[in-house]
Amino acid sequence: MRNLNYGLAIPAVVMVIALLFVSSLFPAQSQAMAGGAMTFVTNWFGWLVQIASLALVAFLFWLAFSKYGDIKLGEEDPEYSNFTYGGMIFTAGVGASLIYWGIGEPMYYLQSPPLFAEANSFSAAAWAVTYSIFHWGITGWAIYCFPAIPFAYAFYVKKQRTLKLSTLCESVVGTNPIVAKTIDLLAIFGTLAAFASSLSLTVSLLSTGASELFGIENGLLLQGGIILLFVAVLMCVMLVGFNRGISKVSDYTVLMAIGFALFVLFSSNTQFVLNNFTDSIGVMLDNFFRMSLWTDPVQQSGFPQSWTQYYWFWYYAYLIMMGLFITRISRGRTIRQVILCTISMGTLGCAFFISIFGGYAVWAQMLGGYPVQQWMSDGGLTYAVVSLIETLPAHSFVLGIFLVIQFFLMLTTMSSASVATAMLTTNRLELNGDPDNKVKLLWAGAIAVISFSVFLAGGGINTIKSLCVVAGLPMMFIYAILVKHLLHELGVIKSKKWKSSDVTLVEAVTN
Repeated sequence: MRNLNYGLAIPAVVMVIALLFVSSLFPAQSQAMAGGAMTFVTNWFGWLVQIASLALVAFLFWLAFSKYGDIKLGEEDPEYSNFTYGGMIFTAGVGASLIYWGIGEPMYYLQSPPLFAEANSFSAAAWAVTYSIFHWGITGWAIYCFPAIPFAYAFYVKKQRTLKLSTLCESVVGTNPIVAKTIDLLAIFGTLAAFASSLSLTVSLLSTGASELFGIENGLLLQGGIILLFVAVLMCVMLVGFNRGISKVSDYTVLMAIGFALFVLFSSNTQFVLNNFTDSIGVMLDNFFRMSLWTDPVQQSGFPQSWTQYYWFWYYAYLIMMGLFITRISRGRTIRQVILCTISMGTLGCAFFISIFGGYAVWAQMLGGYPVQQWMSDGGLTYAVVSLIETLPAHSFVLGIFLVIQFFLMLTTMSSASVATAMLTTNRLELNGDPDNKVKLLWAGAIAVISFSVFLAGGGINTIKSLCVVAGLPMMFIYAILVKHLLHELGVIKSKKWKSSDVTLVEAVTN
Protein backbone atom coordinates (compact mmCIF):
# COMPACT_ATOMS: atom_id res chain seq x y z
CA MET A 1 0.00 0.00 0.00
CA ARG A 2 2.34 2.67 -1.30
CA ASN A 3 -0.40 5.31 -1.06
CA LEU A 4 -0.71 4.90 2.72
CA ASN A 5 1.14 7.35 4.95
CA TYR A 6 2.67 4.88 7.39
CA GLY A 7 4.29 7.72 9.33
CA LEU A 8 0.82 8.78 10.49
CA ALA A 9 -1.09 5.50 10.53
CA ILE A 10 1.23 3.34 12.63
CA PRO A 11 2.02 5.86 15.44
CA ALA A 12 -1.68 6.73 15.87
CA VAL A 13 -2.78 3.10 16.24
CA VAL A 14 0.15 2.25 18.50
CA MET A 15 -0.58 5.28 20.69
CA VAL A 16 -4.22 4.30 21.30
CA ILE A 17 -3.43 0.62 21.94
CA ALA A 18 -0.55 1.56 24.25
CA LEU A 19 -2.86 3.77 26.28
CA LEU A 20 -5.35 0.92 26.56
CA PHE A 21 -2.57 -1.49 27.58
CA VAL A 22 -1.26 0.85 30.27
CA SER A 23 -4.78 1.53 31.56
CA SER A 24 -5.39 -2.23 31.84
CA LEU A 25 -2.21 -2.69 33.89
CA PHE A 26 -2.85 0.33 36.10
CA PRO A 27 -6.61 0.96 35.84
CA ALA A 28 -7.08 3.04 38.99
CA GLN A 29 -4.04 5.25 38.41
CA SER A 30 -4.77 5.71 34.69
CA GLN A 31 -8.39 6.65 35.27
CA ALA A 32 -7.41 9.01 38.08
CA MET A 33 -4.85 10.79 35.88
CA ALA A 34 -7.17 10.94 32.84
CA GLY A 35 -10.09 12.06 35.01
CA GLY A 36 -7.93 14.71 36.63
CA ALA A 37 -6.85 15.96 33.21
CA MET A 38 -10.47 16.11 32.04
CA THR A 39 -11.48 17.99 35.20
CA PHE A 40 -8.66 20.48 34.63
CA VAL A 41 -9.74 21.04 31.02
CA THR A 42 -13.42 21.56 31.85
CA ASN A 43 -12.76 23.74 34.92
CA TRP A 44 -10.29 26.04 33.19
CA PHE A 45 -11.43 25.95 29.57
CA GLY A 46 -15.06 24.89 29.77
CA TRP A 47 -16.27 28.48 29.58
CA LEU A 48 -14.14 28.96 26.47
CA VAL A 49 -15.51 25.92 24.65
CA GLN A 50 -19.05 27.14 25.31
CA ILE A 51 -18.35 30.62 23.96
CA ALA A 52 -16.32 29.29 21.02
CA SER A 53 -18.98 26.76 20.06
CA LEU A 54 -21.78 29.33 20.11
CA ALA A 55 -19.59 31.69 18.06
CA LEU A 56 -19.01 28.88 15.56
CA VAL A 57 -22.76 28.48 15.08
CA ALA A 58 -23.04 32.20 14.33
CA PHE A 59 -20.06 32.05 11.95
CA LEU A 60 -21.50 29.15 9.95
CA PHE A 61 -24.88 30.80 9.53
CA TRP A 62 -23.14 34.01 8.44
CA LEU A 63 -21.07 32.03 5.95
CA ALA A 64 -24.10 30.17 4.62
CA PHE A 65 -26.14 33.30 3.95
CA SER A 66 -23.26 35.47 2.73
CA LYS A 67 -22.15 35.67 -0.89
CA TYR A 68 -19.57 32.96 -0.12
CA GLY A 69 -22.39 30.49 0.42
CA ASP A 70 -22.84 30.41 -3.37
CA ILE A 71 -19.40 28.92 -3.97
CA LYS A 72 -19.77 25.50 -5.57
CA LEU A 73 -17.49 22.74 -4.32
CA GLY A 74 -16.52 21.16 -7.62
CA GLU A 75 -17.80 21.53 -11.14
CA GLU A 76 -20.03 18.44 -11.23
CA ASP A 77 -23.65 18.07 -10.15
CA PRO A 78 -24.29 16.71 -6.62
CA GLU A 79 -23.43 13.04 -6.43
CA TYR A 80 -26.29 12.03 -4.11
CA SER A 81 -29.94 12.91 -3.59
CA ASN A 82 -30.80 15.12 -0.63
CA PHE A 83 -32.25 12.13 1.26
CA THR A 84 -29.16 9.97 0.74
CA TYR A 85 -26.84 12.88 1.45
CA GLY A 86 -28.62 13.82 4.68
CA GLY A 87 -28.95 10.18 5.70
CA MET A 88 -25.22 9.50 5.34
CA ILE A 89 -24.33 12.60 7.35
CA PHE A 90 -26.85 11.69 10.05
CA THR A 91 -25.82 8.05 10.42
CA ALA A 92 -22.12 8.95 10.34
CA GLY A 93 -22.57 11.51 13.11
CA VAL A 94 -24.78 9.61 15.54
CA GLY A 95 -24.36 5.88 14.95
CA ALA A 96 -26.07 3.62 17.45
CA SER A 97 -25.35 6.03 20.31
CA LEU A 98 -28.36 8.22 19.60
CA ILE A 99 -31.09 5.82 20.76
CA TYR A 100 -28.89 4.62 23.63
CA TRP A 101 -28.36 8.14 24.96
CA GLY A 102 -31.81 9.24 23.81
CA ILE A 103 -33.11 6.92 26.52
CA GLY A 104 -30.26 7.29 29.00
CA GLU A 105 -29.71 11.04 29.11
CA PRO A 106 -33.26 11.97 30.21
CA MET A 107 -32.99 9.43 33.03
CA TYR A 108 -29.72 10.95 34.25
CA TYR A 109 -31.20 14.45 33.97
CA LEU A 110 -34.20 13.40 36.04
CA GLN A 111 -31.90 12.21 38.82
CA SER A 112 -29.39 15.10 38.60
CA PRO A 113 -31.26 17.90 36.83
CA PRO A 114 -29.80 21.16 35.52
CA LEU A 115 -30.59 24.77 36.38
CA PHE A 116 -31.44 24.24 40.05
CA ALA A 117 -34.38 21.84 39.56
CA GLU A 118 -35.15 19.22 42.21
CA ALA A 119 -34.41 15.56 41.39
CA ASN A 120 -37.32 13.65 39.83
CA SER A 121 -39.55 16.73 40.03
CA PHE A 122 -41.90 18.09 37.39
CA SER A 123 -39.30 20.77 36.68
CA ALA A 124 -36.62 18.12 36.17
CA ALA A 125 -38.93 16.29 33.78
CA ALA A 126 -39.32 19.46 31.72
CA TRP A 127 -35.55 19.65 31.26
CA ALA A 128 -34.97 15.92 30.61
CA VAL A 129 -35.70 15.64 26.89
CA THR A 130 -34.97 19.34 26.35
CA TYR A 131 -31.30 19.03 27.30
CA SER A 132 -30.92 15.81 25.31
CA ILE A 133 -32.16 17.54 22.15
CA PHE A 134 -29.91 20.51 22.93
CA HIS A 135 -26.79 18.36 23.32
CA TRP A 136 -27.50 16.54 20.03
CA GLY A 137 -28.64 19.68 18.26
CA ILE A 138 -27.47 22.74 16.37
CA THR A 139 -24.19 23.37 18.21
CA GLY A 140 -22.89 19.81 17.91
CA TRP A 141 -23.74 19.61 14.22
CA ALA A 142 -22.09 22.98 13.61
CA ILE A 143 -18.87 21.63 15.15
CA TYR A 144 -19.14 18.54 12.93
CA CYS A 145 -19.91 20.59 9.82
CA PHE A 146 -17.30 23.32 9.88
CA PRO A 147 -14.11 21.42 8.93
CA ALA A 148 -15.87 20.07 5.83
CA ILE A 149 -15.87 23.58 4.35
CA PRO A 150 -12.06 24.21 4.28
CA PHE A 151 -11.41 20.55 3.40
CA ALA A 152 -13.91 20.53 0.54
CA TYR A 153 -12.78 23.94 -0.71
CA ALA A 154 -9.16 22.79 -0.78
CA PHE A 155 -10.01 19.49 -2.49
CA TYR A 156 -12.68 20.45 -5.03
CA VAL A 157 -11.89 24.11 -5.74
CA LYS A 158 -8.13 24.40 -5.18
CA LYS A 159 -7.57 20.81 -6.47
CA GLN A 160 -5.30 19.72 -3.60
CA ARG A 161 -4.86 15.94 -3.71
CA THR A 162 -3.91 15.42 -0.07
CA LEU A 163 -6.19 16.17 2.87
CA LYS A 164 -3.89 16.09 5.86
CA LEU A 165 -5.08 18.54 8.50
CA SER A 166 -1.60 20.03 8.81
CA THR A 167 -1.70 21.02 5.13
CA LEU A 168 -4.68 23.30 5.77
CA CYS A 169 -2.99 24.78 8.83
CA GLU A 170 0.25 25.65 7.01
CA SER A 171 -0.91 29.11 5.99
CA VAL A 172 -1.27 30.04 9.67
CA VAL A 173 1.26 27.91 11.63
CA GLY A 174 3.92 27.42 8.96
CA THR A 175 5.60 24.24 7.76
CA ASN A 176 7.43 23.01 10.86
CA PRO A 177 7.44 19.18 10.46
CA ILE A 178 7.09 18.51 14.19
CA VAL A 179 4.07 20.81 14.48
CA ALA A 180 2.55 19.30 11.32
CA LYS A 181 3.00 15.71 12.55
CA THR A 182 1.55 16.62 15.97
CA ILE A 183 -1.56 18.16 14.38
CA ASP A 184 -2.15 15.13 12.14
CA LEU A 185 -1.58 12.59 14.90
CA LEU A 186 -3.90 14.50 17.21
CA ALA A 187 -6.63 14.42 14.55
CA ILE A 188 -6.25 10.67 14.01
CA PHE A 189 -6.05 9.94 17.73
CA GLY A 190 -9.24 11.88 18.39
CA THR A 191 -11.05 9.99 15.64
CA LEU A 192 -9.80 6.55 16.68
CA ALA A 193 -10.35 7.04 20.40
CA ALA A 194 -13.77 8.66 20.09
CA PHE A 195 -15.02 6.13 17.57
CA ALA A 196 -13.56 3.11 19.37
CA SER A 197 -15.35 4.10 22.57
CA SER A 198 -18.61 4.57 20.62
CA LEU A 199 -18.23 1.18 18.98
CA SER A 200 -17.42 -0.45 22.30
CA LEU A 201 -20.56 1.07 23.82
CA THR A 202 -22.62 -0.29 20.91
CA VAL A 203 -21.05 -3.74 21.22
CA SER A 204 -21.94 -3.73 24.92
CA LEU A 205 -25.55 -2.86 24.06
CA LEU A 206 -25.73 -5.53 21.34
CA SER A 207 -24.19 -8.20 23.55
CA THR A 208 -26.58 -7.35 26.40
CA GLY A 209 -29.54 -7.55 24.02
CA ALA A 210 -28.35 -10.77 22.38
CA SER A 211 -27.77 -12.34 25.79
CA GLU A 212 -31.30 -11.41 26.83
CA LEU A 213 -32.83 -12.52 23.54
CA PHE A 214 -31.03 -15.84 23.06
CA GLY A 215 -30.11 -16.71 26.64
CA ILE A 216 -26.36 -16.85 25.96
CA GLU A 217 -23.55 -15.67 28.19
CA ASN A 218 -22.65 -12.01 27.85
CA GLY A 219 -18.86 -12.18 27.83
CA LEU A 220 -15.72 -11.55 25.78
CA LEU A 221 -16.53 -14.36 23.35
CA LEU A 222 -19.87 -12.82 22.39
CA GLN A 223 -18.44 -9.30 22.26
CA GLY A 224 -15.51 -10.44 20.11
CA GLY A 225 -17.92 -12.26 17.78
CA ILE A 226 -19.98 -9.09 17.32
CA ILE A 227 -16.86 -7.09 16.46
CA LEU A 228 -15.81 -9.74 13.92
CA LEU A 229 -19.30 -9.57 12.42
CA PHE A 230 -18.91 -5.81 12.10
CA VAL A 231 -15.61 -6.26 10.26
CA ALA A 232 -16.95 -8.99 7.95
CA VAL A 233 -20.02 -6.98 6.91
CA LEU A 234 -17.94 -3.81 6.59
CA MET A 235 -15.52 -5.55 4.23
CA CYS A 236 -18.45 -6.56 2.01
CA VAL A 237 -19.77 -2.99 2.02
CA MET A 238 -16.33 -1.56 1.19
CA LEU A 239 -15.69 -4.02 -1.64
CA VAL A 240 -19.06 -3.30 -3.23
CA GLY A 241 -18.07 0.36 -3.49
CA PHE A 242 -19.05 3.65 -1.92
CA ASN A 243 -22.13 4.40 -4.02
CA ARG A 244 -23.57 0.89 -3.97
CA GLY A 245 -22.30 0.09 -0.47
CA ILE A 246 -22.23 2.82 2.18
CA SER A 247 -24.90 5.02 0.54
CA LYS A 248 -27.37 2.14 0.13
CA VAL A 249 -26.78 0.78 3.64
CA SER A 250 -27.32 4.31 4.97
CA ASP A 251 -30.60 4.71 3.04
CA TYR A 252 -32.07 1.41 4.25
CA THR A 253 -30.85 1.93 7.81
CA VAL A 254 -32.43 5.37 8.05
CA LEU A 255 -35.74 4.03 6.72
CA MET A 256 -35.67 1.11 9.19
CA ALA A 257 -34.83 3.42 12.09
CA ILE A 258 -37.63 5.85 11.19
CA GLY A 259 -40.10 2.97 10.90
CA PHE A 260 -39.03 1.57 14.27
CA ALA A 261 -39.29 4.99 15.93
CA LEU A 262 -42.81 5.44 14.58
CA PHE A 263 -43.71 1.98 15.92
CA VAL A 264 -42.47 3.02 19.37
CA LEU A 265 -44.38 6.29 19.11
CA PHE A 266 -47.72 4.63 18.37
CA SER A 267 -47.12 1.65 20.69
CA SER A 268 -46.36 3.82 23.70
CA ASN A 269 -48.25 6.77 25.18
CA THR A 270 -48.42 8.75 21.92
CA GLN A 271 -50.23 11.70 23.45
CA PHE A 272 -47.57 12.16 26.15
CA VAL A 273 -44.65 11.80 23.71
CA LEU A 274 -46.06 14.40 21.29
CA ASN A 275 -46.95 16.85 24.05
CA ASN A 276 -43.60 16.35 25.75
CA PHE A 277 -41.76 16.96 22.46
CA THR A 278 -43.68 20.21 21.88
CA ASP A 279 -42.98 21.36 25.42
CA SER A 280 -39.28 20.43 25.18
CA ILE A 281 -38.84 22.42 21.97
CA GLY A 282 -40.51 25.40 23.61
CA VAL A 283 -38.29 25.16 26.69
CA MET A 284 -35.15 24.90 24.54
CA LEU A 285 -36.07 27.84 22.28
CA ASP A 286 -36.80 29.90 25.37
CA ASN A 287 -33.47 28.98 27.01
CA PHE A 288 -31.07 28.26 24.12
CA PHE A 289 -28.55 30.98 24.97
CA ARG A 290 -28.89 30.29 28.70
CA MET A 291 -28.12 26.62 28.13
CA SER A 292 -25.30 27.43 25.71
CA LEU A 293 -23.47 29.65 28.21
CA TRP A 294 -24.51 28.24 31.61
CA THR A 295 -21.40 27.35 33.64
CA ASP A 296 -23.05 27.15 37.11
CA PRO A 297 -20.33 29.16 38.93
CA VAL A 298 -22.18 29.51 42.26
CA GLN A 299 -24.00 26.23 42.94
CA GLN A 300 -21.21 24.27 41.20
CA SER A 301 -23.36 21.22 40.57
CA GLY A 302 -20.95 20.07 37.87
CA PHE A 303 -23.75 19.61 35.32
CA PRO A 304 -22.34 21.88 32.57
CA GLN A 305 -18.89 20.37 32.98
CA SER A 306 -20.09 16.75 32.99
CA TRP A 307 -22.53 17.13 30.12
CA THR A 308 -22.50 20.25 27.93
CA GLN A 309 -18.76 20.89 27.99
CA TYR A 310 -18.04 17.17 27.80
CA TYR A 311 -20.17 16.89 24.67
CA TRP A 312 -18.62 19.94 23.00
CA PHE A 313 -15.05 18.73 23.64
CA TRP A 314 -16.05 15.25 22.43
CA TYR A 315 -17.38 16.73 19.19
CA TYR A 316 -14.13 18.63 18.69
CA ALA A 317 -12.16 15.39 19.14
CA TYR A 318 -14.40 13.73 16.53
CA LEU A 319 -14.49 16.67 14.13
CA ILE A 320 -11.91 15.62 11.53
CA MET A 321 -13.61 12.29 10.90
CA MET A 322 -16.91 14.05 10.24
CA GLY A 323 -15.33 16.86 8.27
CA LEU A 324 -13.55 14.49 5.91
CA PHE A 325 -16.56 12.24 5.44
CA ILE A 326 -18.81 15.20 4.64
CA THR A 327 -16.13 16.37 2.21
CA ARG A 328 -16.19 13.00 0.45
CA ILE A 329 -19.94 13.17 -0.23
CA SER A 330 -20.31 16.93 -0.88
CA ARG A 331 -18.85 17.26 -4.37
CA GLY A 332 -21.06 19.49 -6.52
CA ARG A 333 -22.85 21.20 -3.62
CA THR A 334 -22.49 24.81 -2.56
CA ILE A 335 -21.09 25.91 0.78
CA ARG A 336 -24.61 27.01 1.75
CA GLN A 337 -26.07 23.59 0.96
CA VAL A 338 -23.40 21.77 2.96
CA ILE A 339 -23.91 23.94 6.04
CA LEU A 340 -27.70 24.06 6.02
CA CYS A 341 -28.16 20.38 5.11
CA THR A 342 -25.72 19.16 7.76
CA ILE A 343 -27.10 21.29 10.59
CA SER A 344 -30.79 20.91 9.70
CA MET A 345 -30.78 17.19 8.86
CA GLY A 346 -28.64 16.33 11.85
CA THR A 347 -30.58 18.45 14.31
CA LEU A 348 -34.05 17.45 13.11
CA GLY A 349 -33.10 13.78 12.90
CA CYS A 350 -31.77 13.76 16.46
CA ALA A 351 -34.79 15.69 17.76
CA PHE A 352 -37.10 13.15 16.11
CA PHE A 353 -35.50 10.09 17.71
CA ILE A 354 -34.76 11.66 21.10
CA SER A 355 -38.28 13.02 21.46
CA ILE A 356 -39.75 9.54 20.87
CA PHE A 357 -37.32 7.32 22.81
CA GLY A 358 -36.53 9.91 25.48
CA GLY A 359 -40.18 10.86 25.81
CA TYR A 360 -41.16 7.23 26.25
CA ALA A 361 -38.46 6.76 28.90
CA VAL A 362 -39.68 9.81 30.83
CA TRP A 363 -43.29 8.60 30.66
CA ALA A 364 -42.24 5.07 31.71
CA GLN A 365 -40.36 6.36 34.77
CA MET A 366 -42.66 9.19 35.86
CA LEU A 367 -46.13 7.94 34.91
CA GLY A 368 -45.97 4.45 33.45
CA GLY A 369 -44.84 2.55 36.50
CA TYR A 370 -41.67 1.13 34.94
CA PRO A 371 -38.55 1.38 37.19
CA VAL A 372 -36.15 2.62 34.50
CA GLN A 373 -33.84 4.28 37.02
CA GLN A 374 -33.78 1.09 39.10
CA TRP A 375 -32.83 -0.88 36.00
CA MET A 376 -29.95 1.53 35.49
CA SER A 377 -28.89 1.09 39.09
CA ASP A 378 -29.08 -2.71 38.91
CA GLY A 379 -27.51 -3.45 35.53
CA GLY A 380 -26.24 -0.21 34.00
CA LEU A 381 -27.65 1.84 31.16
CA THR A 382 -27.33 -0.92 28.52
CA TYR A 383 -29.52 -3.18 30.67
CA ALA A 384 -32.02 -0.37 31.21
CA VAL A 385 -32.25 0.33 27.45
CA VAL A 386 -32.85 -3.33 26.64
CA SER A 387 -35.39 -3.64 29.48
CA LEU A 388 -37.31 -0.59 28.26
CA ILE A 389 -37.46 -1.94 24.70
CA GLU A 390 -38.87 -5.17 26.14
CA THR A 391 -41.84 -3.27 27.57
CA LEU A 392 -43.13 -2.78 24.00
CA PRO A 393 -45.62 -5.18 22.34
CA ALA A 394 -44.17 -8.42 20.84
CA HIS A 395 -41.08 -7.64 22.89
CA SER A 396 -38.83 -10.49 21.67
CA PHE A 397 -39.42 -9.69 18.01
CA VAL A 398 -39.14 -5.95 18.63
CA LEU A 399 -35.90 -6.40 20.57
CA GLY A 400 -34.46 -8.38 17.65
CA ILE A 401 -35.41 -5.63 15.18
CA PHE A 402 -33.94 -3.03 17.55
CA LEU A 403 -30.61 -4.88 17.69
CA VAL A 404 -30.46 -5.19 13.89
CA ILE A 405 -31.05 -1.45 13.51
CA GLN A 406 -28.41 -0.66 16.13
CA PHE A 407 -25.96 -2.90 14.29
CA PHE A 408 -26.45 -1.16 10.96
CA LEU A 409 -26.45 2.31 12.49
CA MET A 410 -23.05 1.55 13.95
CA LEU A 411 -21.90 -0.07 10.71
CA THR A 412 -22.55 3.16 8.78
CA THR A 413 -20.56 5.12 11.36
CA MET A 414 -17.76 2.55 11.18
CA SER A 415 -17.75 2.88 7.40
CA SER A 416 -17.55 6.65 7.70
CA ALA A 417 -14.70 6.48 10.21
CA SER A 418 -12.77 4.05 7.99
CA VAL A 419 -13.20 6.29 4.94
CA ALA A 420 -12.25 9.44 6.87
CA THR A 421 -9.09 8.02 8.47
CA ALA A 422 -8.13 6.49 5.12
CA MET A 423 -8.51 9.91 3.47
CA LEU A 424 -6.43 11.54 6.20
CA THR A 425 -3.59 9.02 5.81
CA THR A 426 -3.60 8.71 2.00
CA ASN A 427 -0.68 10.41 0.30
CA ARG A 428 -2.62 11.27 -2.85
CA LEU A 429 -6.38 11.00 -3.36
CA GLU A 430 -8.24 10.56 -6.61
CA LEU A 431 -10.62 13.28 -7.79
CA ASN A 432 -13.67 11.50 -6.34
CA GLY A 433 -12.03 11.57 -2.91
CA ASP A 434 -12.38 7.82 -2.44
CA PRO A 435 -9.28 6.19 -0.86
CA ASP A 436 -7.98 2.81 -1.96
CA ASN A 437 -10.05 -0.13 -0.67
CA LYS A 438 -7.00 -1.72 0.93
CA VAL A 439 -6.38 1.42 3.00
CA LYS A 440 -10.05 1.58 4.08
CA LEU A 441 -10.05 -2.10 5.04
CA LEU A 442 -6.82 -1.62 6.96
CA TRP A 443 -8.43 1.13 9.02
CA ALA A 444 -11.58 -0.89 9.54
CA GLY A 445 -9.44 -3.69 10.96
CA ALA A 446 -7.44 -1.25 13.10
CA ILE A 447 -10.62 0.24 14.57
CA ALA A 448 -11.91 -3.26 15.33
CA VAL A 449 -8.65 -4.24 17.07
CA ILE A 450 -8.71 -1.06 19.15
CA SER A 451 -12.36 -1.63 20.07
CA PHE A 452 -11.75 -5.20 21.18
CA SER A 453 -8.74 -3.99 23.14
CA VAL A 454 -11.14 -1.78 25.10
CA PHE A 455 -12.92 -4.88 26.40
CA LEU A 456 -9.65 -6.64 27.16
CA ALA A 457 -8.46 -3.57 29.03
CA GLY A 458 -11.46 -3.59 31.35
CA GLY A 459 -11.83 -0.01 32.60
CA GLY A 460 -9.74 1.38 29.75
CA ILE A 461 -12.82 2.83 28.09
CA ASN A 462 -13.19 5.45 30.82
CA THR A 463 -9.57 6.50 30.39
CA ILE A 464 -10.00 6.82 26.62
CA LYS A 465 -13.22 8.82 27.01
CA SER A 466 -11.51 11.24 29.38
CA LEU A 467 -8.57 11.63 27.02
CA CYS A 468 -10.96 12.33 24.13
CA VAL A 469 -12.13 15.38 26.03
CA VAL A 470 -8.52 16.41 26.66
CA ALA A 471 -7.76 15.94 22.95
CA GLY A 472 -10.74 18.13 22.11
CA LEU A 473 -9.06 21.16 23.72
CA PRO A 474 -6.23 21.59 21.19
CA MET A 475 -8.62 20.68 18.37
CA MET A 476 -10.74 23.66 19.43
CA PHE A 477 -7.75 25.93 18.85
CA ILE A 478 -7.10 24.21 15.53
CA TYR A 479 -10.66 25.23 14.61
CA ALA A 480 -9.61 28.85 15.08
CA ILE A 481 -6.67 28.20 12.74
CA LEU A 482 -9.02 26.67 10.16
CA VAL A 483 -11.37 29.65 10.41
CA LYS A 484 -8.51 32.02 9.65
CA HIS A 485 -7.28 29.77 6.85
CA LEU A 486 -10.75 29.64 5.28
CA LEU A 487 -11.19 33.41 5.49
CA HIS A 488 -7.84 33.78 3.73
CA GLU A 489 -8.86 31.32 1.02
CA LEU A 490 -12.20 33.02 0.42
CA GLY A 491 -10.60 36.46 0.28
CA VAL A 492 -12.50 37.79 3.31
CA ILE A 493 -9.19 38.85 4.86
CA LYS A 494 -5.97 39.60 3.06
CA SER A 495 -3.11 37.13 2.94
CA LYS A 496 0.35 37.75 1.53
CA LYS A 497 0.44 34.18 0.26
CA TRP A 498 -2.44 34.76 -2.12
CA LYS A 499 -1.94 34.49 -5.84
CA SER A 500 -3.82 36.67 -8.32
CA SER A 501 -5.33 33.55 -9.91
CA ASP A 502 -6.87 32.57 -6.56
CA VAL A 503 -8.51 35.98 -6.15
CA THR A 504 -9.86 35.80 -9.69
CA LEU A 505 -11.34 32.34 -9.01
CA VAL A 506 -13.19 33.37 -5.85
CA GLU A 507 -14.45 36.60 -7.43
CA ALA A 508 -15.70 34.71 -10.46
CA VAL A 509 -17.65 32.29 -8.31
CA THR A 510 -19.08 34.73 -5.82
CA ASN A 511 -19.98 37.69 -8.03
